[in-house]
Amino acid sequence: MHVARTKTTVKGKVYESVLVRQSYREGAKVKHRTLASLTRLPAHLVEAVERAVRGDVLVSRSAGLRIERSWPHGHVAAVLGTARKLGLEAILDAAPSQMRDLVAAMVSSAM
Repeated sequence: MHVARTKTTVKGKVYESVLVRQSYREGAKVKHRTLASLTRLPAHLVEAVERAVRGDVLVSRSAGLRIERSWPHGHVAAVLGTARKLGLEAILDAAPSQMRDLVAAMVSSAM
């Protein structure tokens, strides 16, 4: 996949198209398939797509995200495991459902 810029001249006026394309072979010929047109996007977005297609890192890992607080999950897993052994899910609802899973998760996280 690559970003291709094509220029065409019609009646003295130059038109530029920015396309996301995929190259493939059909026999001995190399052909191109257009996946998307970026022509109407602002220049900074076209540049970002070009960089992403090339595999560049757009945001450094340290600048992108910062861990503010890490919640432990081991105790929640222990409570949920114990609740399952005791049959809490069957008490809440005999049939498996999303609502039963949500209630079991709320009970486990509150402990």
